[in-house]
Amino acid sequence: MKLIRLTLKNFMPYKGETVLEFPEDPNRNTLVVLGDNMRGKTSLLNGIRWAFYEKAQGRHLRPIPLHLMLNREAAAEGDWTMEARIEFEAGGSLYDLRREAKKKSTVLQPSRPEDFQVFAHLQKDGSAIPGDSIETEINKFAPEQVSRFFLFDGELLQEYEELLIEGSEQGKKIKEAIEQALGVPALINGRDDLQTLRKQAQKEQAKEAQSIKGMESTADLFSKWAGKRDVFENDLAILKEKHASLKDERQALEDEISASQSLLEQKGELDAKTARRNEIAKELKDKGELKLELVSGAWRDMLRPKILVKKANLLKLQEEATRHIKQRAKLQFSIEHLQEHMSASICPTCHQKIENKDRENQQRQLDDYLSQREKLGVLSIDIEDVNRNLKALDIVLGTSIKDRLLDVDDDLMRLELDSAKIDTRIDQLQAELDEKGADEIVRKRGRLQQALRDETKCVLEIEDTEKSLAAADRELQALSQRISAQAGKNTTKASQIAKILEQMHSVFAASVDNLRASLRTTVEKNASDAFLSMSTQKAYLGLSINDNYGLSIIGKDGENVPLRSAGAEQIVALSLIDGLSRAGRAAGPVVMDTPFGRLDTKHRQNILRYLPDSASQLVLFVHDGEIAGGVGLDALTHRIGARYEIREISQSHSVLERLS
Repeated sequence: MKLIRLTLKNFMPYKGETVLEFPEDPNRNTLVVLGDNMRGKTSLLNGIRWAFYEKAQGRHLRPIPLHLMLNREAAAEGDWTMEARIEFEAGGSLYDLRREAKKKSTVLQPSRPEDFQVFAHLQKDGSAIPGDSIETEINKFAPEQVSRFFLFDGELLQEYEELLIEGSEQGKKIKEAIEQALGVPALINGRDDLQTLRKQAQKEQAKEAQSIKGMESTADLFSKWAGKRDVFENDLAILKEKHASLKDERQALEDEISASQSLLEQKGELDAKTARRNEIAKELKDKGELKLELVSGAWRDMLRPKILVKKANLLKLQEEATRHIKQRAKLQFSIEHLQEHMSASICPTCHQKIENKDRENQQRQLDDYLSQREKLGVLSIDIEDVNRNLKALDIVLGTSIKDRLLDVDDDLMRLELDSAKIDTRIDQLQAELDEKGADEIVRKRGRLQQALRDETKCVLEIEDTEKSLAAADRELQALSQRISAQAGKNTTKASQIAKILEQMHSVFAASVDNLRASLRTTVEKNASDAFLSMSTQKAYLGLSINDNYGLSIIGKDGENVPLRSAGAEQIVALSLIDGLSRAGRAAGPVVMDTPFGRLDTKHRQNILRYLPDSASQLVLFVHDGEIAGGVGLDALTHRIGARYEIREISQSHSVLERLS
């Protein structure tokens, strides 16, 4: 299968007609579309998906409602027609598939999917295919079950990591999708149909056993267990439906909360600003009370000049007394030191005998010191009294009431300005949050927590019910065999049919297991080959596969590598995709949206060298961050047959431009 051309009209951000030509040269089979995030790369992938299957997917693979796919600018101008057309070659024939959505004539302004009519048209080699045969024709070369292996979003590659987690709900879903793509459902459906027929035959067997003497109690017991099984099956169906609903609700809440992260940040800022406003109000009140207290003590400032004169005089006395004490202490020290020298016959410093001449000099110096001390006299100032008076004056003076009042007034002005700014910002935030519904987001966070608890509880209930159902099936199987054994030669027709169906069911069940084992072996080999080609680590031996199709890296010692980087996880996921693709269908196009987000340059180079040879066409929707402004495409340059760039016209209008 080869894609030729995609034409979109008013589809998502692509207002008017947009055309994407796919390269058909097998030597240049790669198409690269460059575009920033939120500009329309995933919309191109969804355009292909909607043309083939009338489905478009958002986050968590959730379907996008039809009315939200229509370009908003076109709708605002009254153009309510949307179209996706894909031209391709398959099985030697040329196909032209066109899917169109139009507003119903009875609807004035569409606001829900039911307001549109969808039409599908398919031509094969120029001849129209009847509408009721279009899906059948598509399934010949691109069944929806395998679409995830040639139309996939690189941002969802990490979901394949769930396959390594035993009992993972998401892992079960992916495993089911993998087995659908590989053809296992054909046998599974046969096994399940035989199971239904077997249950019906067992009921008939029990009914006939009621009329055979000696088997009544066994037949009654069978009827009771059959009733329990019916209840368990009904409960299981209800629980699975409930779980699907809870999961949808939880994912929707996660999406809404994630999209409103900025809103929550604004709510946090509002709470912080409100708390600060309350703090400022308290500070203003405290400062106001302090100002009143200071004003009541303003009389002190009237006495302040006289007190300051008194303090200056006391300080002068304190300085004079201090100087007198220091001088007298210095003289006293010199006198005592000299007297000590004169009383000794040997100099304590040089250890020489003191001569009479030296003693005379020392005596003259001593007389001079004594005379100075006499003139200095006794201190007439009571220094302790002076210090006490200074301390008392400092207490009375304190800080100037005027200065303190000025400081308080400055603080009050600053706080009032801050309060005005905060009030303005609070009003602004409140208006924005009222418009956007911040309180609703907060409530949704609470609902999300409850939804998570409900979903977990529902999963546990499903597991318990499945165990009860399995136990009931075992009891019924044992009772059916007991009825057949008790009947002996008088075996009824229903018993014979039940036995045959049991044997056929066993054959189909074993075939399913054998097919799964065979397919896993094939997928493991294909994925290992792909992994070794794409990985930069040459010490690895390959990949091993588990029952869930989860892949583990095998090191050179033959053991599983327990810790894998985010980039390694993506390489493994790509290897699984490639292995499944080659195991489940003939080589065809592979369309990849944002596939290289977590990969280093060397791994990107290896992948880009490998992928063009693994598909009939390789289509890459990438942003600059993935391919380093084009440098990262060096390994692919010789295989690129076409290159496009998405250019933004407005928030809801993008155009596609072909580059040389």
